[in-house]
Amino acid sequence: MPEGFVVKAEPLTDAAFAPFGQVINTGDMVMELGDGEEFMLNVLSYDRYPLVVDHLNRHHKATQALVALAGKPSLVVVAPAEFDFSTSDHLQHLRAFICDGSAGINLLLATWHWGPAPLMDHVDLVNVQGKGFLDDNEVAHLERDLDVLVTVEL
Repeated sequence: MPEGFVVKAEPLTDAAFAPFGQVINTGDMVMELGDGEEFMLNVLSYDRYPLVVDHLNRHHKATQALVALAGKPSLVVVAPAEFDFSTSDHLQHLRAFICDGSAGINLLLATWHWGPAPLMDHVDLVNVQGKGFLDDNEVAHLERDLDVLVTVEL
């Protein structure tokens, strides 16, 4: 049985989210591309699922922006780029944010992330990220490699 680790969700604010990226609500947004990457835009659709963070992703060549449509709330889990999640000590740097549907997020390059996960039955999200994200998708497998079950408390 894996060890348990709980991340307490907090409201999404500009100040709290600043180490991980920008809150998209007013003003300009800074998106970055590197190494010949191009942006793509699509709509992601998710049905509600358990808030169990079994892995994290990050991208090094392009920022990623996510904005929920129809004001639907979602949850995102993030962590700073300087950790690689090779040890369970790095889990203490996880943060979970409740996006109430009034704003989106723009993740900094190499910011670890999981979600956004719907907090209602379903959410559609506008997603802007690098076209080559499949080749620029580093994954940290938390449950598999650390034998830790990470859950989020709302």
